[in-house]
Amino acid sequence: MLNAASIGLGWWSDELAAAIQGRSELVRVVSCYSRSRDKRIAFSRKFDTGHHDSFSDVLSDDEIDAVILSTPHSLHADQVVQAAEAGKHVFVEKPFTLSVESARKAMDACSESGVVLAVGHNRRFASSANRLFRMQENGEFGTLLHLEANFSASGALAYTSKKWRASRIESPAGGIAGLGIHLIDTICRIAGPIVRVHAQATRRAVPVDIDDTTSALFAFESGATGYLGCAFACPYTCFVNVYGRDANAFAQIDGEKLQVHYAGKRPEIVPLSRVDTLLAEIEEFALACRGERTYRISPAQAACNVAVMEAIAKSAEIGAAVETDESSRSAWKHRQ
Repeated sequence: MLNAASIGLGWWSDELAAAIQGRSELVRVVSCYSRSRDKRIAFSRKFDTGHHDSFSDVLSDDEIDAVILSTPHSLHADQVVQAAEAGKHVFVEKPFTLSVESARKAMDACSESGVVLAVGHNRRFASSANRLFRMQENGEFGTLLHLEANFSASGALAYTSKKWRASRIESPAGGIAGLGIHLIDTICRIAGPIVRVHAQATRRAVPVDIDDTTSALFAFESGATGYLGCAFACPYTCFVNVYGRDANAFAQIDGEKLQVHYAGKRPEIVPLSRVDTLLAEIEEFALACRGERTYRISPAQAACNVAVMEAIAKSAEIGAAVETDESSRSAWKHRQ
């Protein structure tokens, strides 16, 4: 059993803990840390864990094998490095970091310490996404032509200035760091690295000073084109559509079916099994820590997603197309 400590105690830490606590035979949360003593006590009571008074206390505890980081995005890189240097395996929520440079430092620290680094792109575990991956691997799409994706939600409408996400540093280009990067990961898993981005972002409805409406056009290294939309002030939607010479597929990523249209045939609905993606990703992390499995999102791929996020933010700022980091694109291709 992998003993983990939950770091950064908010809404998402509870979601992750609820997915595994008492349900998994591979991993359990045994302690927690937040700067807020009240949050530490509340979490420990809710999930029957211990709690520590500092992050350094967590890292010096020999009973803890791993940390689960759901802290502000700007803290990820330094916390990953500290955990790696202490010999703790790391599960960190997406986005991995806020820059390619800091991602490389965090990756290097984990590699040098020999600890597992897993980034929480949980949609990579969804049934619909995995069906799209298999279709591509089996050549069912033929030549890939275009991919379009949208991940939108209303969360930013409730932001106040006291929320850490209500910052242009923590939320570059609006909802890309919190929402859109999930689908960046998904479409790159299908079509390969993105080489060029042309984006726009604006604030339309939210009460704080961040953008809430973002769109980006992509050019993939494979020659396919793509589009991502992300509105952070509207009802929920999360989809990926893939267009190929031989087939199109339309997937609600969190749904239990997708529509496939093969050339010359009538569209068909494909039923899918439901997957608890939070349980699945953390259990795969636990198996990777035991050396029994490779976590399916490599650190290099997570860093490449960060490179695309950086390019979107820069393109939206300057109003022109931006190339993604070349070394990150190369690293993505080392392992699909």
